[in-house]
Amino acid sequence: MPSLLVLASAARSSDVPTLTGMVQTGVALQSSPIVVVIPSDADAPSGGRVVRVKRDVAPITAIRIGMAQLTNSTATSVLLWPLASAEVPLVALLALIDAATREVGSIVALASSNLELAPVVVPRDAWLELVTLGEGGLEALAGRRRIVRVDAPNAAR
Repeated sequence: MPSLLVLASAARSSDVPTLTGMVQTGVALQSSPIVVVIPSDADAPSGGRVVRVKRDVAPITAIRIGMAQLTNSTATSVLLWPLASAEVPLVALLALIDAATREVGSIVALASSNLELAPVVVPRDAWLELVTLGEGGLEALAGRRRIVRVDAPNAAR
């Protein structure tokens, strides 16, 4: 199973229940480790490893700081899950993970979704590229890597 990186650099304390739910979903998915990137002034959700950032940092900065926590993990991929898409159902996340298992080495995203705003699975061999491609972030990585798009029932776009 992939590790989980919840990207919530704009989170408020009122988002704690949502973030806790995302962490619990990660536990249900057997993700390990689970890392949550939140602003320094927000309350932390229960469960998962919390990393603090400045409020509203660029998405790539939140990814870089969060992924630094995964360096010594054995995870073969990471599920990047932005707070903006917290409502994506479990079935859609499972579809992403299943496709990532079949399409080793590919970035896996929901069909018709914005890579920065929806869950995306990134294979471990792309992590270095992702964190070093500058402010282009996921879109820059997508230009260099194969992307597999997944249709998932009831998935938010």
